[in-house]
Amino acid sequence: MQIARRYCRGCTFLDPIAVPIIIHRRDIEKIAPLWLQKTVEIRADQANWLNGWWNTSVSGVQLGWTAEMFGYVFAASELGIRHEIWSLQSVPKVQQELETPIIHYHVDVPLSNGKMWYKHWDNAGENIPWPLPADTNEVTRVFLTRMKEAYDALGPSNFSWSGSNKYVAEIR
Repeated sequence: MQIARRYCRGCTFLDPIAVPIIIHRRDIEKIAPLWLQKTVEIRADQANWLNGWWNTSVSGVQLGWTAEMFGYVFAASELGIRHEIWSLQSVPKVQQELETPIIHYHVDVPLSNGKMWYKHWDNAGENIPWPLPADTNEVTRVFLTRMKEAYDALGPSNFSWSGSNKYVAEIR
């Protein structure tokens, strides 16, 4: 992986981890400072990113909003901290049946009727496709139903992003 070659110095392994992470306090105390350093390093280096690291039509990496995830993996690897991988999450579009306690909403959640929910939309919290088609799989149905219930109970956030990039804070 080109990203690891650029930002993970001396790594001999990369654990295939993502959220959620259950970690011992002693390990997070070791990882946190280097994790922050790696995240800042990756985000500050945008001028040198390859096209596929940013351009979502070329790659799914989308380094602009996954820099902290890569920063964590690289920091843990450089420190020699390994992870035991458990299946704790279901992903709409990947799993059809809910078999885990957590739903990790992925980038997009397509429906059979051509509608879609996309977490990058500025109005993703309000733009929930409803009603759902009858053939919607269990993971997607539970996820979008909970999103709609939350919106119905809480209403719009009235939040607006400032700046040109909502995923990468300006580095000063």
